[in-house]
Amino acid sequence: MQLAGLRYFVEVADRGSFTAAAAWLGVSTSTLTRSVSTLEDDLGLTLFERTRHGVHLAASAQTVLDETRRMLASLDSVATAADGAARGIVGELRLGVRSPPLGEPLRSMLANWRRDHPGVRFVVYELSDREIFTELVARRIDVALVPSFAPWPQIVMEPLYRERMVAAVPQDHPLASRPNLKWSDFHGEKIFVQEWAQSHAMREFYASMLGIGLPLESIPAGKQTVFSLIAAGFGVTLAQQSQSEASFPGVQFRPIDEKNARVEFSLAWSQKSECAVIGRFLASMRESAALRSLDISTTASAN
Repeated sequence: MQLAGLRYFVEVADRGSFTAAAAWLGVSTSTLTRSVSTLEDDLGLTLFERTRHGVHLAASAQTVLDETRRMLASLDSVATAADGAARGIVGELRLGVRSPPLGEPLRSMLANWRRDHPGVRFVVYELSDREIFTELVARRIDVALVPSFAPWPQIVMEPLYRERMVAAVPQDHPLASRPNLKWSDFHGEKIFVQEWAQSHAMREFYASMLGIGLPLESIPAGKQTVFSLIAAGFGVTLAQQSQSEASFPGVQFRPIDEKNARVEFSLAWSQKSECAVIGRFLASMRESAALRSLDISTTASAN
């Protein structure tokens, strides 16, 4: 059976005329008639009763017409889904992050993506550095948002935005009473670093800012666990400005008055990625980052 013949069959049934159906479909009447006749031969069933007043659906063909409509509707749905996937407007986007996507600017970036791509399922995985790299290479996640200080082979990394670093200290700690801090204020403090085994990039990043020789203690846990230890008075840590927008009982965040107290974040994805959804996500994030930079520049000029 030809798919065109099935579509012609439905159109003739709807319009009650081969001529009218052919005109609507933009084919010749002879072509449409031959196609429907071939379909009747394939089915071994007369689909239409032909009279001087036109054609009428044969009573025995009603169930065939109903099933044909359902089948064509399903095929149209498949075509629509394929078109949406090809254009990146439906599907799934799996994002890997090292820390929860709290606060600005990431919150606004993701909000823009959700607004413009409601048909894409968005899944976030909070993973360690090593896990993010492994999952990107295996293509079990599509894109990652990671600190730029950990370049990886086989992975494309593109700087996206920068954030200020702040200090997270216990609320009853002497440093909590100061309006801002210097790196020298951390001497003598136990400084927690969120990192996992076989991944020392974060420790090296802290050391590059604070200086060599300070007591850095690795905590193989999420940032919320680290903040819980800070609240209990075990030590202090560094955090992103966006993380300070959330409330953590017992923790005070203080600005760090140092030029290098900032971290750059990059988009990371596999060199082999060719998915349209990934391309759209990257474009959306770039556009949001560019608009944010423009807003900051405009505000700075106005001031």
